[in-house]
Amino acid sequence: MEKNNLPTSTSRQRGLIIHRATHNIGGNCVEIYAEGNRVLFDFGLPLESIQEHKSPKAYRVPVRGVYREQTPQINALFLTHAHPDHYGLLTELHPQIPVYASQTTINLLQHIAPLFGTHLEHLHFRVLRPKQTVCIGKIRVKAIPVDHSVPEALAYQVNIGNIKILYTGDLRNHGKCAYLTKYFARCVSPDYMLMEGTTLSRVQMHTDTEDMLQKRLEQAFSGDGLSLIYFSAQNLDRFVSVYKAARRLNKTLVLDPYSCFVLEQFAHLGKSIPQWNWKNIRVYFAKNTLTDHLKPHLSTYKSKKISIQEIINTPHQFIIKDNFSIRQKLLRHSVSLRFIHSAWEGYLTQEANSFARNAKERNQEVHTLHTSGHADFDSLYRLVQQIRPKLLIPIHTNCAESYQALFKVPVRILQDGERFFI
Repeated sequence: MEKNNLPTSTSRQRGLIIHRATHNIGGNCVEIYAEGNRVLFDFGLPLESIQEHKSPKAYRVPVRGVYREQTPQINALFLTHAHPDHYGLLTELHPQIPVYASQTTINLLQHIAPLFGTHLEHLHFRVLRPKQTVCIGKIRVKAIPVDHSVPEALAYQVNIGNIKILYTGDLRNHGKCAYLTKYFARCVSPDYMLMEGTTLSRVQMHTDTEDMLQKRLEQAFSGDGLSLIYFSAQNLDRFVSVYKAARRLNKTLVLDPYSCFVLEQFAHLGKSIPQWNWKNIRVYFAKNTLTDHLKPHLSTYKSKKISIQEIINTPHQFIIKDNFSIRQKLLRHSVSLRFIHSAWEGYLTQEANSFARNAKERNQEVHTLHTSGHADFDSLYRLVQQIRPKLLIPIHTNCAESYQALFKVPVRILQDGERFFI
């Protein structure tokens, strides 16, 4: 393709390729190259891999010199955050290619991902500090923190000479770290902006802030019955919201060992991050595969151990973070349960979702109390109008064709694998 009155270069040895995610959500992989150096941003699995249960090898993208059996030709890989649709292909990566990421992302990949069968011991991780710049030949990569549902997510601004490329990764500005995205919008001035649009098919969607959600959770927990809440242990904002709501009601949040272990991966973020040994937290030793994997750590949590009998004796005193093991015990004891789902609603429609099935079996309504990890349309629109890129490029969206009409700036829609010269 030819350039369209944008920053020019006499060399066609500079450019970018979105290897996957120009017209779908998830599976991101972006390549930026300049004068012999090649850098990747994210290396994810597509969302359909969650249900298809195939080997990661089945979802490889056609990138030269990146896979374990090939001669490495990629100089570095930069990850935005620790969600599988952005890192899931790391099992296929050549071990000589360095992987740059935030400390939290590395903690989750080294300690949590192996619990689910993703083993990355062959990789060499390098910690990126906020606002740190890494130079790969003529390519200068700056890490910029943004707000997302997993902590220490990064966007990247890439400079090649006087040309600036911005890759947003996944972001929002309604979480407890919304200030990060607001700072990010003020400090970048890209020529080309690769921007996610996960929520654009829901343009009219109203998005609660995480603080608004916390108040709704507090109200829900104060109702009748024992509250059983499903949410991702890696969603730190949600952990904080649930814990604060429990504290305000003087109730105890019951976690499983896996959730305690995840919280430990966030401890470096500061003293305000809840941990398993805080007040109003107890630990139920769930019998499941994750607990088996964590046997070396179980003695650490022993002082906070709680039994099912303690819970059913005074159910109004507890809020249970859902896991299959404790839910089945509670169901057998005929405890009055209030089912609260605090994650993407799409999970509830999946046939294998036992949370929704158990609620239906008891003729119980599932109360959905959630806010997205992604920016809504209004937030994305304000972001684009503030940054004013010379060219906006859709990624991580199924609404690429709508970008021009929605954002009122020049847009270039690429296809997966298309080479875009800069």
